[in-house]
Amino acid sequence: MAAGQSFIQELREFLRFLRSLWGLLVSISVLFPLSNVLVTVIPIDDGGNPFQDLSPGVVTTLTTLTCIFLTFATFGRRSQFTERLRRRRYATSARVAFAGALGALAIYLLTHRGLFKTFITNNPGSELGLALYDGLFAALYIASFALLTRAFLVLAMLEYIPQGEGKLT
Repeated sequence: MAAGQSFIQELREFLRFLRSLWGLLVSISVLFPLSNVLVTVIPIDDGGNPFQDLSPGVVTTLTTLTCIFLTFATFGRRSQFTERLRRRRYATSARVAFAGALGALAIYLLTHRGLFKTFITNNPGSELGLALYDGLFAALYIASFALLTRAFLVLAMLEYIPQGEGKLT
């Protein structure tokens, strides 16, 4: 019975975390790829660009699953956010993740036409070029959202788990 009560307590802490402002930002960053299917903010299906043979639905699903995994994996290690030295490293990693997300998004948005010409137009019928092109842009899309989720999530954990305690406030 203790395992069931432990699970309920974990679930309550997670839901309390999601109700916080930072938890809301994490939720938005996790669900944003799904909303991008309805309202295109970041082009994912622009007349075949940036994806040729890869379905935008597959990329969106992989992105959302990656972000959900990051959320649960990080929340599961919440006890590590109580140590002072680790808190500093986590704060730095949040900044690096945010900068990395912006960088990946910039590369995704600014290079797809040039790389389309390099991989596809200049190499007609090249399966390798097509695979590299789709793989690169899928990785950039997933990385941008995963890093953004990671940045918000780490900041949230630092805000709501006080130093020296293992529970949310």
